Amino acid sequence: MTPDEERIARRYPKRSVGDYLIYGGRAVGICVAMGLTGISAWHHSTPPVEAMVRSFTVDSPSQATVELVVQRSDPSKPAQCKLVAQADSYEEVGETTVDVPADANKLKAYTFTVATVKEPVAVDQRGCTIVGG
Repeated sequence: MTPDEERIARRYPKRSVGDYLIYGGRAVGICVAMGLTGISAWHHSTPPVEAMVRSFTVDSPSQATVELVVQRSDPSKPAQCKLVAQADSYEEVGETTVDVPADANKLKAYTFTVATVKEPVAVDQRGCTIVGG
């Protein structure tokens, strides 16, 4: 060995068994954390029921008709969705909870009406849940 190689060998000693165990444990921990993150993401990316407002029409200053598209992982279970109508001042002028009946289709459009106290300019859904399950 040359003097430079000896100096480098003294400065950077060979790794011990403990070093390999520490780095191996870290690698296993990172792999487990990534796996749990993936499982959690998959679980939360597929809710039991989801809905979106496809369209709405203002029939009168006191009523709006809403077309709601509902997707369920198990369409044999009924669901409930909350619909909210807003005025141009962003105040909530109408609110109703609608019952979505059980059906054979996983994805289906339904039509509902929302009673309002003032003319709405927007209708949105604020969440859906499976009833009795």
